[in-house]
Amino acid sequence: MPKSTTLVKIALLLVLCFHGSALFFTLDGTYDAYVHIFFADHYARSWFEPWEYRWYTGFTITSYPPLAHQLIALLSFIGGLKFGFAIVVLLAVSGFVLGIYRFSRLWVSEQAAGYAALFAVFASSIVQTIHIYGQLPTLCGIACLTNVLPEVYTYVRTLEWPRLFRAWSLLGVTVASHHVTTLFGMVFFIVPMIGVALLDEVGPSGNLVKVVQRLIGIVFKRLKYLIIFGVGVGVLMVTIIFPYWYWSKTDPITQVPIPHGSRDSFINVPSSGLMFFLIPLGTTLLLLPYVFRRLYIRRNLFMALSFSLLLLLGTGGTTPIPKKILGANAFDILTLDRFTFWASVLAIPFVGELFQRLLEGDWRQTLIERGQRWRYRLLLGGLIAAVSLTTVLIVNLGRIRPLQPKPIDVQPILNFLDRDMHSRWRFLTLGFGDQMAWLSAQTTALSIDGNYHSARRVIELTVTPIERLENAKFKGIQGIGSLQQFLTVPEKYHLKFIFSNDKFYDPMLYFAGWERVQRLENGILVWQKQDVPPLPSFLPSKDMPKYQKLMWGILPLSALAMMVIVWVYTSLRSRLYRFPAQTYLADLLRERKRAGKLIQQPYLMSTLLIRILPGKRLIWITWLMGVVALLAAVWLKNSEPFPQKTPESTLKAYYNALDFKYFREAYNYFEPTMSFDEYILQLSVRDGLVASYSKLDSMAVRVKERIGNRVKAVVTQKYVTPLDEYIVETPHELVERDGKWWIMPSAPPAATAPDQFLIKGVPAMRNQGKRTVTTATTLHEDIMDRPEMYILSASLVRFQDRYVVVGELQNTDYVPAHVTIEAQLFDRRGRMLVSYNAKYTTSHKVLPKEIIPFRVDFEETAWVKEDDKNPGQFNPNEFTAFKFERKPVTFKVFARAVVADKDLYRDAEIQQVSVSDQQLATGQISNQGTLEISVPQILMATYDSAQRIIWVDHRFLQEGVRPQRKETFAMPLPDLQHIERIQEGRSSQFFVNGLPQETFRPPYTNADRSELIPTLHGFVQFVVNSYIGE
Repeated sequence: MPKSTTLVKIALLLVLCFHGSALFFTLDGTYDAYVHIFFADHYARSWFEPWEYRWYTGFTITSYPPLAHQLIALLSFIGGLKFGFAIVVLLAVSGFVLGIYRFSRLWVSEQAAGYAALFAVFASSIVQTIHIYGQLPTLCGIACLTNVLPEVYTYVRTLEWPRLFRAWSLLGVTVASHHVTTLFGMVFFIVPMIGVALLDEVGPSGNLVKVVQRLIGIVFKRLKYLIIFGVGVGVLMVTIIFPYWYWSKTDPITQVPIPHGSRDSFINVPSSGLMFFLIPLGTTLLLLPYVFRRLYIRRNLFMALSFSLLLLLGTGGTTPIPKKILGANAFDILTLDRFTFWASVLAIPFVGELFQRLLEGDWRQTLIERGQRWRYRLLLGGLIAAVSLTTVLIVNLGRIRPLQPKPIDVQPILNFLDRDMHSRWRFLTLGFGDQMAWLSAQTTALSIDGNYHSARRVIELTVTPIERLENAKFKGIQGIGSLQQFLTVPEKYHLKFIFSNDKFYDPMLYFAGWERVQRLENGILVWQKQDVPPLPSFLPSKDMPKYQKLMWGILPLSALAMMVIVWVYTSLRSRLYRFPAQTYLADLLRERKRAGKLIQQPYLMSTLLIRILPGKRLIWITWLMGVVALLAAVWLKNSEPFPQKTPESTLKAYYNALDFKYFREAYNYFEPTMSFDEYILQLSVRDGLVASYSKLDSMAVRVKERIGNRVKAVVTQKYVTPLDEYIVETPHELVERDGKWWIMPSAPPAATAPDQFLIKGVPAMRNQGKRTVTTATTLHEDIMDRPEMYILSASLVRFQDRYVVVGELQNTDYVPAHVTIEAQLFDRRGRMLVSYNAKYTTSHKVLPKEIIPFRVDFEETAWVKEDDKNPGQFNPNEFTAFKFERKPVTFKVFARAVVADKDLYRDAEIQQVSVSDQQLATGQISNQGTLEISVPQILMATYDSAQRIIWVDHRFLQEGVRPQRKETFAMPLPDLQHIERIQEGRSSQFFVNGLPQETFRPPYTNADRSELIPTLHGFVQFVVNSYIGE
C-alpha cells in the first residue's frame, strides 16, 4: 500500500512526463495558448507600457490580469515564448495537484487524498483545459484556489494569524492570475468552505434546531475574524489589479454578445453538450451518484449546494434556469463551461476516495470476501479504462476532428512583412485560426483583426457577434458582412495586405478589388489592395497615469514573491518553534475519523433517496444506463451508423462526405462499375463557385420513382459561397444489393473542345518595381505616373429606399489600370452623409481605352439595432442599406488608379444575347482563351432611352468556363419605373487621381454606342469579369 505522499510524488512525476510531453504536440491546436503567448510577448517587449498597437486599432492590456503572461515573458528570455508557456503550465498543474491533495484531506482520508491527486492529473476537465483550450490563467487561478481552501478552513477553526496571511497571500496570486476565478471562487468555494468549518466547530451531534442555534452563536463569535478576512480579500482584489478595475469603470466597451456553444441548448445542439458538459465531466459523470451521496450529509451541506448549483449553471441554455440566476447580461458574457469545470474540481476528492476504496479499501475487501473477484476486476478495470480512454481521446481530439488549421510556418510571412517596408500598412489573416496570434507575437506589424475581443473598439466588429475576421465564414451574414466592409473600404484602417490560408475567400477578395501578389513558401497566398495610404507616423493611443503603469508592472509579481516569502517563513517558523501544525493536523485527523462515523449516517438528500428510491444497486444500474443512453443519443444525433439503409440516407451520406472532401468515402457509395481514379478525374474537371468555393448548407431528397430494387431520386442542394447562394437539383439512380443502397454512376459530359492544342498571343506586362538592386527607398525615376482616367457620367439614383451612385468610367491611358471608385453623398447644406467604395458592381481592372460601368452602394453593418432581425445564417444576398437621417441631394465621385499588371484576362466574350418580352436577358459566355475561368461574373449596365446609364447589376455564374467552352446565363432586367434619378452629375463633381476632372480634356468616345443592346424601355450592355483560380 503506497503512502499518500508517495502517490503525490507519482502524480507530480506524471504531470511532468504526460502533460510535459503531450503539450508540445497539442500547443499548436489549442484555442487560447497563442493569445496568452501574444500578451507575454508584449510584456517581453515593453513591460511598463500597457498600450498594445498590433491588434485592432490598439487596446490596453490592463483588460486582462497579467501574472501568467509576465511569468511567460520572463521565462522567454531563457528559452523562448513557447518554452515559457510550457513551464508555467507545468508549474500550474503541479500546484493544482498539490492543492487537490491538500483540499481533499478536508473531506477524505490522507490515502484517498493521494488517489485524488493522482486522478487530478488525468481529470477530463484539466486535460481539456490544457490540451484543447490552452487556458493558462484558469489553471493558475484554480491551482491557487485549491491551495487556499485548507488555509481558510484552518483559519476559521483556529483563528491563527499565520493561516490568515497564508490565505491572503495565495488569494493575491489568484487575483493577479485570473480575476474571474477569484470572484466566483469566493462564492462557490471559499464561502461554502467557511460554512463547513463553522459546522465542524459546532459539531455533528444534536438535532437540526440545536445545530442551527449553535451555528448562529459561532458565527457571531467569529464575525470579527470573518470580516477581517473578507476586507483583506477585498483590498487585495482592488489593489493588485487596480488598473483593470479603473479601466473597466472609466472606459467600458459596449459590444454585441458573441455566441458561445456553452450557452446552447445541449438537447438541440448535442455537439455543444459533448464539448462543454460531457467532456469536462468525463468519468466523473459515471460516478455522480457516489459524489452526491458523499456530499449531501450535514457536514458537507454547503459544499453540496455549491456543487449542485455549479452543475446546473454548466447546463447552459438547456434550461432557462441559468439565465434567470445569472441575469441576461452575465449569461451573454460568461462562458458557462467554466461552471462545469469548477464542479468537476469539487468532485475530485470523492472520486479519489472511490478509487481508494476499490484499490485497497472496504469495497475491495467486501467483493473479494464474497467471492466476486471477477466483478471487482471488471469494475476496477472498467473505471481505469474509462479514465485512460477519455484522457487519450481528449489529447488527440484535435487529430480526430481538427479544431484548428494545420500548423503554419510563419517565417515566410515575417520575411514578407520585413521586406520593402510592408509593415507600414496593416495586414489581415484569413483561415489562420488562433495561429494568427502566434504570427502577431513574432512581429511588430499591425493587424486590423485580433484574438481578444473583450477590449476591441473597431465599430465594424463591436456591433456584430463575430470573434475574429479570419473565421468570418463561420459567423454568417454578421461575419461576412463585417469582412466585406474591411475589403471594400480598406483605406479607413490602412489595410493593404491579406494573408489567405483558405481559398473560400479568394473570389470575394478578387471581385472586391484585391489582387494576388505571390504565394509564399508555406503555401499562404498574399493579396494586396492598391493605392492604400500607409499608416501615419503617429498612432493614437490612450495613455494611463504613471502610477497605474507601475502598479501593473510591479504588484502582480510582488504578490507572487510575497506569497513565497509568507509560506517559507511560516513553514520555517512552525518547524523552528514547534508550531503546533502537526498536533493540529493530528487533531484534525481524529475529528475527521469521528466525523467519518457520521458520514455513513445520511442527511437531507441522502435520507430522501433512501426512503423514496429503491436499493443502491438499482440506483447505480439506472444511473449507468441513463449515462449510456445519453452518450448513445449524442452519437446517433451526430453520426449515421447505417448510411446505406435507405436511398435517402445513402444520398445524404454521399453529399456530406463530398462536402467535407472525403472523396474515398464518397466513392464507396457508388456501384463499383468505375474506378476511383475515374471518379476523381470527373470531379477534377469541374470548377466554379459551387464546385470549388462552396459549403453545403442544406439538402433534401425526393424519391420520384421506385421500380423493384431501383429508385430514381432528385437531390435539392443549397450551397453557400462567399459571393452568392445556389440551389442545385441533381438526379440520381440507386440500386439495392444485399440490403444496401448504391448510387449508379452518371455518364460524363460528352462535350469536347474543338482543338487539342491552343496557341494564343497575349500581351505580357510586368512591373519591375526597383530596377536597381538596393535596399534604399524607391527612386523617384522608378515611380510610375498614375494612369489617366475619365468619368464619362454619373448619377445619384434611388431604388427601393436605397441611394446609389451609378456611372461609367474610361481608361484614357495606354497602360492597364487598377481602379478604386469612391462616392460621397451630401445633404442640401453640403454636409457629407456617407462615403463608400464600389465593390462587386464594377470591374476593378480596366484596359487602355476600355469603358466600364460602376455602381456604388452605401452599406452599414448588419444587425446593429436591437430590433433588427438576426438572419441566423449566412445569406450572401443580404444587404443592409445605410439609414440616412438627412436626405441626400448631391454627390461626388472620386476615381484613383495605379498601373495594373495582373489579372488582365479578357478572352471571354458575350454571345447570342436575347431579351424576352418578360424582361429576361439570356446569353452565353464563351471562353476563347487558354485559361479556365473559375468564377465568371457578368456586369449588366442598363440605360434609358437617351442612352444614359441608370442601373448596374451583376451575376456570378455557378459553373466555371473551360477553354473553348460556353456557359449560358439569364438575368432579369430591372424595372426602370422604380428607379428615380435624383441628380445627374456634372464634371465639377468628379475627381480623378485627386484632381478636379473639369481640368481634363474629354476623351473621344463612340457616339452611336453600337455595343448597346436595345430593350423594351432602353438599352443594356454586358461586361465579363473573370476570376482565374489557382
